[in-house]
Amino acid sequence: MGFAILGVATLGPVPIHAQVRASEHAMVSQTVDGTVFTVEYFRPQVRGRTSVFGNVKVVAWGEVWTPGANWATTFEVNRDVTIDGHPVPKGKYTVWLVVRRDAWTMVLDPRFPRYHEERPDSTADQVRWTVHPGAGGFTEVLTWSFPEVRPDGGRLLLAWGTTQLALDFTVPAKYPVPVSRAIAEPILGRYEWQWADDTSRGVSVAEFYYEEGMVKQRYTPFPAWYARLQNQPMIRINDGWFMPSIMKEGRITEMASDMVFEFAIKDGVAVSFEMRDDHDNLLASGRRVPH
Repeated sequence: MGFAILGVATLGPVPIHAQVRASEHAMVSQTVDGTVFTVEYFRPQVRGRTSVFGNVKVVAWGEVWTPGANWATTFEVNRDVTIDGHPVPKGKYTVWLVVRRDAWTMVLDPRFPRYHEERPDSTADQVRWTVHPGAGGFTEVLTWSFPEVRPDGGRLLLAWGTTQLALDFTVPAKYPVPVSRAIAEPILGRYEWQWADDTSRGVSVAEFYYEEGMVKQRYTPFPAWYARLQNQPMIRINDGWFMPSIMKEGRITEMASDMVFEFAIKDGVAVSFEMRDDHDNLLASGRRVPH
């Protein structure tokens, strides 16, 4: 699919800024726990055609097609990931699909840039797997998006016409949840704490305990605004720094990045902590108390 110039009635030459591509350039990026995904592509349109796939003038069955137009679509990721259960090493790839009536083949090729008609030959450096497109709502302009994002992964979606192709990915944990007892031990115990900006709410007790290989948290009295964090894991993000999280069915679903606990450790034991938000503002502070 090449470039096209829209016809414009003028009395003189058409200025360069009035030229419009038939398939405009686009880029979409998503960060998941420090892993950055980027898709760069050109966006063809359906333009009233009754079918896109299986149409010999658009994408014929059996064709090796880059899901975009003009220059081949590229996919880049800065860390090793898993897509649809297949390992994908970090790097930049051109994206190709072998389009058939039922199952398609996804091909990530490390050679770039390539024009959309420079279809790659098979090499050992490619990452290939079978994918299964489905039906969805009509999309006029070919679109790549990230409709689902979780702390440990998400979904990358290709949509064009009434066809959708979903790619599920997982990322390596930047901050693993399990920690050794030796790392956890200095902060375990009870702390009296209160908010920095509202001492009228009085003093509460926070307890950090070790269970199932994780540091967990509980609070007394039980604050309604903290209900979802009660008995949930703490994620270690640095020496003496921990972040509350929420785990469901063995998977971290949320991380409270605006509530970082910074423990002050003396002679191998934490004596106090400060809770700070993601702009380093002090939210609360606490001091260790005997059991």
